[in-house]
Amino acid sequence: MRSIAKAAITASVLLAGMAVATPAQAATTSAAASKHTGHSGCFNWSYADGISTTTVYFHNVCKTKATINIWWKDGQFEDMRAATVAADGKGHLKHTGSVKSIDG
Repeated sequence: MRSIAKAAITASVLLAGMAVATPAQAATTSAAASKHTGHSGCFNWSYADGISTTTVYFHNVCKTKATINIWWKDGQFEDMRAATVAADGKGHLKHTGSVKSIDG
């Protein structure tokens, strides 16, 4: 009888240990993407590394309309997207791949 009780206690301790370890392991495997922030010309910008796409958020801090240029790299391909933003305006651009450079 004691050996059955010991086995039951051992099994419950092992299961409890697995339940405690599982959230920590899940947090490690789904760690947050790297966040990038910066300033270029009239713009403050930020983005986090995406898996298949990346969205860059920007804010024109100048008192005049300005254009931000964002270059993306997706494998061998590179592409540039631009947005003209009013003074104190905000916006975002989304594209496949990762950000190569930002010029504002």
